[in-house]
Amino acid sequence: MPSGMVKKWVADRGFGFITPDAGGGDVFMHIKALPRGVEPHEGARVTYDVAQDAQSGKMQATNVRII
Repeated sequence: MPSGMVKKWVADRGFGFITPDAGGGDVFMHIKALPRGVEPHEGARVTYDVAQDAQSGKMQATNVRII
């Protein structure tokens, strides 16, 4: 399971970006990828899975867990 750091979080819009520990481009993260009632903050360490969004076709984080 990849890990990284929340680079940016836009609370009022419910999305942000993760910088992967393994390098590469930032990964999009939506509030729906987190457990209910959990909201990250910039700098939070997370683990996540990556999947293709059915609507946009772009890759994004799923099953995000703050560690």
